[in-house]
Amino acid sequence: AGQGTVGLELARQLPDLDRVYVACGGGGLMSGIGSVLRGLGSEVELVGCSPARSAVLAHSVAAGRILDEPSLPTLSDGTAGGLEPEAITFDLCRRLVDRWVEVEEGEIAAAMRGVLAQEHALIEGAAGVAVAALLRDRERARGGARSACVVLCGANAAPRTLRAVLAADLEAPALA
Repeated sequence: AGQGTVGLELARQLPDLDRVYVACGGGGLMSGIGSVLRGLGSEVELVGCSPARSAVLAHSVAAGRILDEPSLPTLSDGTAGGLEPEAITFDLCRRLVDRWVEVEEGEIAAAMRGVLAQEHALIEGAAGVAVAALLRDRERARGGARSACVVLCGANAAPRTLRAVLAADLEAPALA
């Protein structure tokens, strides 16, 4: 319920929003946001975003049951891991999420650098997953004035991880 307040803020601040990108691990944040938006009658497209190295929820939804599959190390430690067998978020995400996007580690790192370079804001890997999914989806948005929102879900990047991300300072993607 607490995470649903993000959905309330989105509905209030962006009433004509077309698409929301949310990083998903266990599905709590997406369940809260999606439940509120759907409860308010919003038809916004809910995009679940996962690191390809740990996309247990996305794979479970696709399979129609909670899977027990390994999660590999990822920059997105906030979304890494599996689901508990009785997780209520599984059924909520099955009903709420319109589409899933899996992103690679290089895309996550580039998104983290891009937000830092252009917005002067530090984000953690989980938020980088959602930004990377938006960047991958750019073509989907072309051809119409569609609005999109990325939920930046944290700035808890460990110094070692941040150094590694910044050391691979390839050209960051333009966010606009």
